[in-house]
Amino acid sequence: MPVISNLFEKNITDKTIFSFEIVTLHTSGMRFVSEHEILVKGGKAEISLYGIRFSHGENEDRRVLEKRAICSIDEVLKLLNDCKLLSWDGFDGPHPKNVLDGTMFRLNAVVNGDKTISAQGSQNFPKHYRDFTDGLYNLLNNDEEKED
Repeated sequence: MPVISNLFEKNITDKTIFSFEIVTLHTSGMRFVSEHEILVKGGKAEISLYGIRFSHGENEDRRVLEKRAICSIDEVLKLLNDCKLLSWDGFDGPHPKNVLDGTMFRLNAVVNGDKTISAQGSQNFPKHYRDFTDGLYNLLNNDEEKED
């Protein structure tokens, strides 16, 4: 069951994320594949960064934990709302013409109980995408309690 933050009790609108169960951002480029995952655990938000490792001879790629941080749910909700994550739903950014390389992303989230958000793009990102990735980096590196 999602935890509802007190931060937004008075200002909840249909454009506000007031709870989340999971947020997953999968990114890949020519030489990397990674995944950020945000979960609610024990009244806190757990943010994990995984490297996706390709294994020859195995049927599936492996997620290898690179970094984990614990922070407040309110910090994550602020990031999700500041970046207007609800507006990303349905975003499909096709690869720009004449661009030979780039970064691809896929975002999946469950927020506000049962609302799903799905977005994807190839060197074409929704508004505030960079703010979101920078915010994840900051939360992973400036948290209350680090887990490595």
